[in-house]
Amino acid sequence: MNGSALDKNHFLLSTTTENEISSFEIIFLINEEIYRYGFETTSEKIMAEWLFVRSDSKEIELFSRKEQVFKIHKTKFKVQDLINNERISPESLLISVAYFNNNPVARTFLQWLGKFDYISGLREDLYMYFTRDMLQEEKNNEKILQLMTDADLSINELSPINKNQHNYFTDVSSFHKKYDQNNEVVGTVRLSMNKEESSGTQKYFALLGPILATLENGRTLFVDEMDAKIHPNLMLKIVEMFNSKEKNPKNAQLVFNTHNTNLLDKNTLFRKDQVWFTEKDRYGAATLFSLADFKITKTEKEASFEENYIRGKYGAVPFLGDSYGRNNEMNNKINKNSKKSLLNDEK
Repeated sequence: MNGSALDKNHFLLSTTTENEISSFEIIFLINEEIYRYGFETTSEKIMAEWLFVRSDSKEIELFSRKEQVFKIHKTKFKVQDLINNERISPESLLISVAYFNNNPVARTFLQWLGKFDYISGLREDLYMYFTRDMLQEEKNNEKILQLMTDADLSINELSPINKNQHNYFTDVSSFHKKYDQNNEVVGTVRLSMNKEESSGTQKYFALLGPILATLENGRTLFVDEMDAKIHPNLMLKIVEMFNSKEKNPKNAQLVFNTHNTNLLDKNTLFRKDQVWFTEKDRYGAATLFSLADFKITKTEKEASFEENYIRGKYGAVPFLGDSYGRNNEMNNKINKNSKKSLLNDEK
């Protein structure tokens, strides 16, 4: 929200959509109230914007706009003076202007949105420093070491080393037991996290800092390609941390994309509404849809979500060319039949 809503990427693979209006909407829960906020925009101006709140069963419109025509709730969203003084430009979001003018509802919303963190699963070097610095605090060092131990990485101690000119640690020493020919412990070996540990160990270590901070502060963490270089069992470990009431008492959230179908093996790991698929059509356009949209029969319940996905029950599987023609033909039929069975939710 701090940037311009007009600064967006167009879908460039179609002449009918590259210049169309872009629409965004988010539904969220704050203090037991459900809010629904959205806007529509072109590259030149805001075409529409809206904010609704639902506390019981009734949804109340706090404001809406069609270009520069505004409809405002007089008591629940007091911004009429901003409109009268023409403080809302065609390029500005009303919610942002209201925030900077201390509107309490706008501030509550954008402060909540500010609890989102984003990291790349492909560039752990961008946040490795964060985890290294967390090791300075004894409680964090113990938590990170315990998680590394639980991951069966044979690391017995972690110590940050080598500060740079910006006062950040540039490496971590990891200590491992050394054994003789009889598998008796004879000493300890110190390794460099940056140079001598595997890329998978480096990635898992780097993730632990943002993950622990997210759990401790009840924030929401978005991770792109989180499973890159991570063993499937370690992915399960991370997800289970967020599912644990003991380890996640503040209801922190983890949102990530993955190609790891093993996460669908246990039907109890995720609720259906927590699993979303993306499917790209032959024209390059992607569609996002939820597992909760599918009717799951009694027979299918006995199979794992992973098995049903691999069979093509939910779509969103690649078609691999003529050498796999028979399987592709079968998957295509299954996908078509599955799409016909889409329902709002399982009864």
